Amino acid sequence: MEFNDVINNRKSIRSFDPHKTVSDELIKKIITSAQRTPSWTNSQPWRVYVATGEKLASIKADHLERTQNKVKGNSDLAVIHRADWGQAMAENSRVWNAEISDYLGEEGLAAFSDLQMHLFNAPAVIYLTVERKVSPWMIYDMGAFSQSILLAAANEQVDTIPAYETAKYPDAIRKIVGIPDNEVIIGGIAMGYRSEGKINQFHAKRSPLDHFLTIKH
Repeated sequence: MEFNDVINNRKSIRSFDPHKTVSDELIKKIITSAQRTPSWTNSQPWRVYVATGEKLASIKADHLERTQNKVKGNSDLAVIHRADWGQAMAENSRVWNAEISDYLGEEGLAAFSDLQMHLFNAPAVIYLTVERKVSPWMIYDMGAFSQSILLAAANEQVDTIPAYETAKYPDAIRKIVGIPDNEVIIGGIAMGYRSEGKINQFHAKRSPLDHFLTIKH
């Protein structure tokens, strides 16, 4: 079976080189490509904010302080406890956690936790918002738009990771970036160029097709 090279080669990067920045021109090129994402009646519900430089440094400092003080995350989108996940989702997550723990070991896991607290050392974070009120179909469109950004970035050899951690404390993001209160922060995508960190060599497995695919004739 042949694979689409961009989809198959893209992966979530959890350790970026903080010294390699992504130019504004390249970010604009990536977002322009992602604009071709289909949406309900071409509503294009997305709004995009990109934090770099001093703005991102302020977000990172706030995020680090709150995380170290064990401030509970309060993302705009509700988080469902893993105990309430479906069986397949919960099992996939359990396997991923077990495999990455075995791969990294105790010292590596500590380093991974530190990377999360520093937002993966990413030189840029893309924040995606929609105007309130938010419907499930808008979330569907935003998921498609997010994937388009990930693939457009990969096509330009730019690395990414969509992560809850990036949108964990939305009040600080709003204040620092200037996001209006009438917009819901759907999520964030860290962007940059991968470091040589061991975490980036880990490859998560995918479920066999027969675990989730049904074709009826």
